[in-house]
Amino acid sequence: MRRGFTLIELMIVVVVLAVIAAAVIPTAMEQDSVIADTTARILSSDLEHAQMLAVSHPGLRVALIIDADGYGWRIADANTPLVPLIDSFDDGHQGRSLAVRCGVGRASVCDGALISPAGELIVFDPLGGLEIPGGEHRTLSVAVGEADRLVTVDPDTGFITLE
Repeated sequence: MRRGFTLIELMIVVVVLAVIAAAVIPTAMEQDSVIADTTARILSSDLEHAQMLAVSHPGLRVALIIDADGYGWRIADANTPLVPLIDSFDDGHQGRSLAVRCGVGRASVCDGALISPAGELIVFDPLGGLEIPGGEHRTLSVAVGEADRLVTVDPDTGFITLE
């Protein structure tokens, strides 16, 4: 009676493990790309929401502020940036806080996404552009692992693009 494995049996096991690894590794890398893309889209949507709030409330300095740790953002009055605005449909509705944390609530799919520059303050004017026009485009980076997406705001028009 012989004991152990033959060289051929060991080679078959190594080949099977290599095939499984070849299938799993790209999927994990695609996962980072999907999370980065989803986070960038939610961030872009909230930038547009802040822009519309600025247009509809011209007396309010509406801003989107990236959290100091880079794992979330909030829409707030630029004069009180630590307090997120409340979005309500009418006086009888409770409303919801316009604060987002990656991995929580509607951004639960964004777990692990890092937005930079942390602490960035983007203030919209009553016409939908940035409060200080004529400057450089404001760019926010969304990074998850090796995946990276950019969200850019044009200072004059307020036009938001995803890259």
